[in-house]
Amino acid sequence: MNLLNLQKTIVKTDVKIIKITEVENCAEGSVGYDIYFNQNIDLNFAEYLGQLGKYIFDESFEKAFFKVIVRGYYTLKGSIGNDNLRILVPETISKEIINEFYEYLEKYQ
Repeated sequence: MNLLNLQKTIVKTDVKIIKITEVENCAEGSVGYDIYFNQNIDLNFAEYLGQLGKYIFDESFEKAFFKVIVRGYYTLKGSIGNDNLRILVPETISKEIINEFYEYLEKYQ
């Protein structure tokens, strides 16, 4: 599966996915992808992603950290101000999850 050259507009906000890279040495049974955007993640975008599942937000770090757990499906991790996040998915259905994630991001306003 070649996800490295995929680009897709997320919506009218001009936020775009510019690159996806597979992460080496992820947890057993999971595949990790770093998803890079053309602009930094802000709180509104993190909260939008948080609607997908259990949203955890922690401001105790130098950069506020968030995690979204979609139980039994995938986990998103990122920091406010960064231009990327990580998605951890079961390796058996990683392509389907990435496609669903794109569809969800297209609705961001």
